[in-house]
Parts: sequence; C-alpha cells; structure tokens
Amino acid sequence: MGTFQEASQDMDVEALARNRKRYVTMMVVVGIFGGGLYGYTLTFLSGALVTMNFDGSNNQLSAWNQSIITAVMLLGCAVGSFCGGNLADRLGRKRLILYGALLALVGALMCALATNIAFFAFSRMIVGFAVGTTSCVIPIYLGEMAPSAQRGRLVSVNSVMINISQLLASLVNAVLAVKADWHAMVWAAVVPAVLLVITAIFVHETPSFLARHGMETEAVKLLLETRPKSEAEETFTSFQAAEKNETKGTRENFSTPWLRRVLIAGVGAALINQLVGSNAINFFAPTMFSSTLGIDPDNSIIAMVPVMIVSSVAAVIGGLGFIDKINRRTALMIGLGGVSVFLALVGVCYLFIDPNHPSTSMSWLLIGLVMFDLAFAQGMVSPVTWLLIAEVFPAKVRGKGVGYANVAMNAANFIISLLFLPLLNAVGGAVTFFIFALINVGAVFFTKAFIPETRGKSLEKIEQEARARTAKAEA
Repeated sequence: MGTFQEASQDMDVEALARNRKRYVTMMVVVGIFGGGLYGYTLTFLSGALVTMNFDGSNNQLSAWNQSIITAVMLLGCAVGSFCGGNLADRLGRKRLILYGALLALVGALMCALATNIAFFAFSRMIVGFAVGTTSCVIPIYLGEMAPSAQRGRLVSVNSVMINISQLLASLVNAVLAVKADWHAMVWAAVVPAVLLVITAIFVHETPSFLARHGMETEAVKLLLETRPKSEAEETFTSFQAAEKNETKGTRENFSTPWLRRVLIAGVGAALINQLVGSNAINFFAPTMFSSTLGIDPDNSIIAMVPVMIVSSVAAVIGGLGFIDKINRRTALMIGLGGVSVFLALVGVCYLFIDPNHPSTSMSWLLIGLVMFDLAFAQGMVSPVTWLLIAEVFPAKVRGKGVGYANVAMNAANFIISLLFLPLLNAVGGAVTFFIFALINVGAVFFTKAFIPETRGKSLEKIEQEARARTAKAEA
C-alpha cells in the first residue's frame, strides 16, 4: 500500500472537497430509507394484529400466534445480521445494502400475498433476514463514510428514522383501520423496501473497504471528498498500519483481550437497546390497550399515534440535537435511569387497573407513563446504543463485530417479542414491568463498567484507547 502523499499527489484537493455536501446528502438519504425500512417493517404489524385473521372470521389471532408471527421476523433479523456482518468485509457495504433491500422487497410482497398464517410467518422471516442484513451494514457504512465531527448526527439519522417510521406506520395504520383493513396495512409495507432499493443503486463503497481490497487511490479520493485533508491522511495511515500488522502475522480476533472487551461493550450496547422494552411496547401496545384497558380495537390503534409522536420527537431531539454535544456514556446512563423509573411507575399503575372494570383516567395515566418511558428510551438510549455499535469496533473486525452485536440485539428482540404477551397474561402487567425496570437498573452499572466514551474522537483514536485500556489493566 503506497503512502497518502503518493496516492493524492495528482488530485485536486479543493475540487474534491466541493463534493463533500453531496456525499453528506447521500449519507442522510441512506440513513433515512435504511432506518425507515427497519422501523416501519418492525412496527406496522402491531396495527394489523388487532384484526388479522386468515379464515374470513372476525376472530382475533391467539396471543401465541400473534407472538409467533411477530417473533419469526426477529429470528430472521438475527440470522441476517450474522450473515451481513460476516459478508460485509468480503462483498462490501454497497452490495449488501442493495441485496438486502431487494430481498426485503420480495419478502414484503410475499407477506401481502399470503393466504395463511404459515406462509405469512415464513414471508416475515425472509423480510427479517433482509432487514437484519441492512440494519447491520448501514450503520457500518455511515460510520466509515462520515467525518468524526459529524459522525454522531449522521449515524443517528438511521436510529432517528427508525422512530419516525414507527410513527408513520402508526399513522398509516390508524387511517387504514378506518378506510380499509389489515391487508392494506401489509401492502403499505412494500413502499419502504422500494425506496431503499432505489437508494442503494446510487450508494458508493466506503474508503475502509476500498483500502483493504487494494484500491488505495479510490480510497484516498473518497476520503478527501468526505472529510478534511488532515483527517483523511490520519485515516489512511491507520489503514496502512492495520495492513502491516496483518502482513507481519499479528492477526487479532475477539479472543485477543482488548478486542474481547470491545466485543463485550458492543454486544452489551446492543442488548441494552432492546432491554429498555420499547420494541415490546411498539409491537404490542394496541393489543395491550385493547385487552387490558378495554379500549376498542380500532381506537387502540389510534391511541398509539400520540405515543409514537412523543417517541419520534424525543428521537429527533436526542439523535440529531445533542448526540454530539453530550458525552455518550452520560446520555446513556441518564436515559437508562429515566426508563427504569417510568417502567416501575407503569408497573405500579397496573396494580390499580382492573381489566373487568377499566378506568378511563387510569388508562390515560398508563398511556402517559408509556410516553415518558419511550421519550427516555428513544431520545437517549436508542440513538446512543446504535451509534456506539458503529463506533467501538476497529476496522479489521468491524463487519463481524457489528454483525455479532446485531445478532444479540435481534435475538433479544425475538425472545422479548415471543414472551411479552404470554408473560403479561401469566403474571400481569405489574410484575412484567417491574422485571424490565430492574433489568435497566443493571444496565446502568454495565454502562459505567464497560462502555467507553467515544464523542468527538476518530474511529482510529477509539481503537487506540481501547488497546491502551486493556494494556493498563493488565500492567
């Protein structure tokens, strides 16, 4: 691999820098439609489940069947994340985003055409595999393309759009619940896949992938187009150092002490993302409002709209407003603290709710508490954890590391989705939400012990500090 000066000597640095705004726009678009596909696909089913059936009757699916067709997608997500992480370093970020988007489109069409619950569940698993792949690769793409000063906001576009698309899914469901039926809700989920397919066609490969596959000149050109020259040179030098280490035979993997600690931090951040319980609420809130609070099924779908508005506003404020202004660890611990408090209060609220004689005031109090819980979860916990997953892994294991983290995230989401409604029916809302509150208290201590501070640091600086922490601990 030649030097940065050799690769850039015939390049017009000022002309290349003028392309920076165009690349930032492309990153934003990828984040919008990538996060949009993930969030919409995860959430739209919550509205369809209220009236979904395949036998032509008005009978609602059983709690177990609802859990299965929700959870199988997340099982597919886990497998897709594993495959995406392992293939990202071989095939490249661009190809996997495109392949994942195309497969999501096929799966969404299969769901819309399904005539029985078995085929619908199979189709959801295919969609899950596709979305698992794109949700793994897109944060890698954004993290590697973005300059360090803007990385927080640009990567967070993905997580913010997950929340906004969840709101959009709730709004679309609310309209279709009145104007059409659950079939239309399933057809509407085809649109986000189409948008990501179109976007993926115009995506460029990342500098890291180009450099690691012998395309140094292209990598330097892209670095100069996406960040200041000094940062571009520092980043390219880190690529050279990594290649020299591998050439010398000093290959490192997750059994190496410092990388093992990085893996614990990345996987831990992914698990925290799910253990706040926000996805369980997004998936099953209409069913929960209907069965526990006595709200009419169609109105329970409409009741989700203000909940998702609060969630989306919090995501925008947190993910785009202060993500690069407040230390990651501080924001994460504040968010987890708020989630713990409000989950506990939701549990207390359930102690005073009688499903047989629902109280309107108590019902709206519970919905209000859920809003505050989601404000902390989506405004602080979610954007920070998605960002940390993209930041903490060094370049040589980033694909696998982010893949493992996403496997853990989707596996946790799968388990929670499968067990949430049965647990709610078996032990009641109070015990269920008290359990989630205690888990989040534990997550605060985990954050303090294992999550590194990454704000304002280049990916290369984050790697250097990770090495130094382990060396200091072993000294």
